[in-house]
Amino acid sequence: MATLLAKDLMTTTVGTVGPRLTVPELERALAEMRVSGAPVVDERGELVGVVSRYDIVRAESGAGAEAEALLGYYQEVAGASPPAAEAARLAGERMATLRVEDIMVRNLITVRPDQPVREVAAILARQRVHRALVVDGRRLLGIVSALDIVRAVAEGVL
Repeated sequence: MATLLAKDLMTTTVGTVGPRLTVPELERALAEMRVSGAPVVDERGELVGVVSRYDIVRAESGAGAEAEALLGYYQEVAGASPPAAEAARLAGERMATLRVEDIMVRNLITVRPDQPVREVAAILARQRVHRALVVDGRRLLGIVSALDIVRAVAEGVL
């Protein structure tokens, strides 16, 4: 039996987003693609990161903490308590200005198209992730998921 390679299993139709999208635009794009995350590709077509709904939640948490800290500072200085809704407003303003490049993960789990699927599976297990980006240099070729590997096993291909 021939060695199965990443390129044999990868999904090549991959929705991507650009690094300059705002977080609200990202949320709309993910909803339209019906995915929880996407690779980030720049205007040259180079893979520069990956972003997910988890990154959005993490950014929202940070924006909320920044707003609370700012309001706390003004309360100490002015001695007045701003309305509770002010923190939410400030956090919302911050989220509207954040871009994908501000929240994306730059440390990518990548594999080569000619990499044996057994190695890909080992990388997924070691990194505790469900998918790896298949790349040629900085160019995204596709994605191999744990489900792709399980399917290959179930079908007797692997």
